[in-house]
Amino acid sequence: MVATFQSTVNIWSAGGVVGEIAFDGPMRAAPYNLFSSGTPNLVGNAYTVTSGGSPDPTGNSGVAGTATVGGTGVFAGILINPKDYASFGTTGGPLNPTMVLPDYSIGQLAIQGEFWVNLPGPANIGDLVTYDPLTGNLNSITPTTKFTGTISTTTLTVSAVSAGQLAVGQVISGTGVTPGTIITALGTGTGYTGTYTISVSQTVGSATAMTAVNQPAPAFAASAAYITTSTGVDTLHITTLTSGEVLIGQQVFGTGVAPNTVITAFGSGTGGTGTYTLNTSGQTVASSGSPEAMTGPSNLFVPNGTVSRFTTNTGGGLAVIKI
Repeated sequence: MVATFQSTVNIWSAGGVVGEIAFDGPMRAAPYNLFSSGTPNLVGNAYTVTSGGSPDPTGNSGVAGTATVGGTGVFAGILINPKDYASFGTTGGPLNPTMVLPDYSIGQLAIQGEFWVNLPGPANIGDLVTYDPLTGNLNSITPTTKFTGTISTTTLTVSAVSAGQLAVGQVISGTGVTPGTIITALGTGTGYTGTYTISVSQTVGSATAMTAVNQPAPAFAASAAYITTSTGVDTLHITTLTSGEVLIGQQVFGTGVAPNTVITAFGSGTGGTGTYTLNTSGQTVASSGSPEAMTGPSNLFVPNGTVSRFTTNTGGGLAVIKI
């Protein structure tokens, strides 16, 4: 028998594990008691401070340094070092692998360094990092929105968007655009082509290249939605979802939508188009024959967070962020 010799070597270059340190360098992190009221305390997600003091694993401690996943408070950091924690398994079995820590765990939250994370879509080096205040999930946006549009009185009509996403509160600029012009409301546009209301009446008659400092995108944007009421229960109907995911606990924004309107249950929709139960009673907004644009809460910036490594994968995946 004649032996054959190996003539090729296969090398698979794998990325890191979410939450692990990606590169040596300055790093700052602190331990916090994690309490998110049942929302998964996921490694690699963003957290905010809910109370100060020294971390204490005792529930409801008045001196506990406690953080919650997502949130709108002071940024506490990204949950890192997944190999440092005991695994409590999942509902499917105590030995199942998981990246989720139970409430009252002590977790390391980083505010400086470079770490592996998951991003849901394609990104470029230098993109700004944002997070969903409901789930703490990370996302990224380009620093500057670039688009083409015209202006008639207080209506901006956008015909093309080449980078980023438009949002209420952005200051726009371009040849002939009055300095300090701000987008004040959505029209038919929900981030991309369509119309927007602006703060200063003016005319820019020909299609003009414009820019705006980017703002975090909303958790979801629907170009066609309406609210009905029946027997004391209000229902959100989403017929066209242009971006994001609709989740229980999200606030709903739109022209005529009552303040503090929140999604409390799935109907026929489970994240996309369909119906959702609201916490309000008695409001009717738009209609099936004349729907309007509605959005969820805006994502928030990770302070000083940028994308430093990313593979060109349209479906998203592993990335390195620097904070």
